[in-house]
Amino acid sequence: MRLLLTSLMALVFVLALCATTRMVTTFPGLLVLGALLIGLLAYAFFRDMKHSKGAPSKRKMSLVLKGGFTLAFLLVVGLSFAGRRTFMGFDVLRMAVPAMQPTLLPGELFIVDTRAFQHRLPQRGDVVVHSFTGQAGLYVNRVVAIGGDRIEIAKGQLLINGNPLPEPYVSATNKVRAESITLQPMVVPEGHYFVLGDNRDASFGDSRFSGCITGKQVVAKVTDVISSPHFSRVGARVQ
Repeated sequence: MRLLLTSLMALVFVLALCATTRMVTTFPGLLVLGALLIGLLAYAFFRDMKHSKGAPSKRKMSLVLKGGFTLAFLLVVGLSFAGRRTFMGFDVLRMAVPAMQPTLLPGELFIVDTRAFQHRLPQRGDVVVHSFTGQAGLYVNRVVAIGGDRIEIAKGQLLINGNPLPEPYVSATNKVRAESITLQPMVVPEGHYFVLGDNRDASFGDSRFSGCITGKQVVAKVTDVISSPHFSRVGARVQ
């Protein structure tokens, strides 16, 4: 009994540690957490089996304790992951459209850090999950300009304050439509962000069509790919 209670306390400690260190906002961190939880469960069961050998009454009590521990284990883990956005600081989302290709491919699952902007503002280059005023649902785009920036697209080249912005994540084959080649100059309002999809021709849910977003509309920062139709991309860092 004491062993199982100690194991439960260790479980709560592991989850609290992961929540405070934001370890699970990356793919390696998520793997480490999974290994710790499995190892903790296995350790408790094997130790309990070792100490329960002997009289039938002891074995029966051991089964009851195992059942109770398993239920408690699943409850604690379930509650922690049910509140993953607030307590654990992460979430897992799926990319269903090619708007961010090649950075994110259709069908991929990726981790987002829901606390990324608690102590800092979004920066140019951040891939963020956000909403738009008057529109339902969440979108994934890249921040390309911040408040006060003068933004323009001329001949397919994105210009920020008159200077070309290097975009190694944008393929030349993904910016041939008229709206991807030309954008009239505008200044991003203070406190706002201009976001674009990396696949300019397939991104119809970005600031070219729906306007700038505010910091309050930014939900999270995309960090790692955790599942993909292409195995080589599993664990890839989103940059």
